[in-house]
Amino acid sequence: QFLPWHMWSESNRFVGHEAHTDVVSLAAAVLLVVAGAGVTAGAAGLLKQCCCSKKKKADDFLNDDLVENDLEKRRTDRMRRQISFDEQECVDAETCWRLGFGRFKYTGLRPDPLDPNAKLPVPLTPADALQLKLQPLRPGEAPLLEQLERRLRDIDSTAFRVDKPYLLRTLRAEKGKLDKAEQRVRKAKTWCEENNIATALDTWNLDAYEKCLAPWWLSGGFIGHGKADEPVALERIGRCSWPKLSRTIDFEVLFRIDAVHCLRSLAACEEDALRRGHEFAGFTLILDLDGFKWSDAQFGAAWTLSQLSHGRHTLMPETVLRMLFVRTPAPFVKAWNLFSHLLDPGTIAKVQMATHEETLPLLRKYVGDEVIPAYLGGKKFVNGDPQCRQTVAPGGFPPPEALHKLNRLLTHGGKMFDDKGDLPQVPDGHGGRDCISCGLCHQQ
Repeated sequence: QFLPWHMWSESNRFVGHEAHTDVVSLAAAVLLVVAGAGVTAGAAGLLKQCCCSKKKKADDFLNDDLVENDLEKRRTDRMRRQISFDEQECVDAETCWRLGFGRFKYTGLRPDPLDPNAKLPVPLTPADALQLKLQPLRPGEAPLLEQLERRLRDIDSTAFRVDKPYLLRTLRAEKGKLDKAEQRVRKAKTWCEENNIATALDTWNLDAYEKCLAPWWLSGGFIGHGKADEPVALERIGRCSWPKLSRTIDFEVLFRIDAVHCLRSLAACEEDALRRGHEFAGFTLILDLDGFKWSDAQFGAAWTLSQLSHGRHTLMPETVLRMLFVRTPAPFVKAWNLFSHLLDPGTIAKVQMATHEETLPLLRKYVGDEVIPAYLGGKKFVNGDPQCRQTVAPGGFPPPEALHKLNRLLTHGGKMFDDKGDLPQVPDGHGGRDCISCGLCHQQ
């Protein structure tokens, strides 16, 4: 996923000297966004080994300067970006939690995605995975899949998944190369055992690693099905301030948050496939880049992303059908055009990119208006909210109170809110103090 440093230096022939540094940094972000999101779960594509190997202490969990300057930087960023009226940020963490922003990011494929009593998707057991339908095979894949199954017979199929749909996705991720596919499965098994992935949703503190930052990181969520009946996910990555987040939160915490996200995302897709009797052949990923800034193109942050992306490759091989980059800043498009040829051709083939003006026509090629959120020009509202923030976490840098809450949960344990141990119920109707579409009106 990385380019040798000499390749970056050679890029000077493509751009003027004065623009060299900015364009190269942005190109690094372009390439790593695609490399990190394109072959993985993707509902959060921007994922240093920490630049400092020193472990953060609890007292150092928050960078005070970052927290103190956060609101001022938000105001500055607003002046630099074109933000429509319905994209006003909610900087009050308690309001975001109370209104359930991001609470239903993994249930958007269900018939009743806002059911407050329904449990979140959980990974299929090896036995349940045998019920998944196998997607149509391409020429030459049948004998390769059969050979891969034979090679992996020594793996305990009751403890680790070696079902045909998973093996086929792994085989395709390795371009049909049998030896590499076998190595990948065995490495995945070892990695999952070393990181206790099989018991993560039962033994990790999900109040910390899933609920606390749900409105902000990871942003986005599943929004419905596309015109080819495939799952569709939307990621608001342009708002996420990943470089700042990766400097503020310890890498181990980010790793666990990301692992939980991958488990939920794949579980949501496979649950949907079983419920509808379809094979799972991948999903369409929409990446909203509005808000992406020059400051987001940093090599240190890209390095951290590469470390997290290893887990995504392991847990979710070959799960994205296509990536639609929308509301893309013009410099981002230019950098893509200059440097995308350095990526794997299979990844490039999955990518389509649109500016603000081209966004809606591109989305309509693959997704109906009833699935496209209204803030992007479609007809989808969730409880009157054009941003659909209950099912599509809005992103943004977490407010100070959210980071302090996360620190307390990690340091002392406990629950997000009270002894009931869950988020408050989300209002059903439109209107009143808790109405999503006007949830901030009472503050004005």
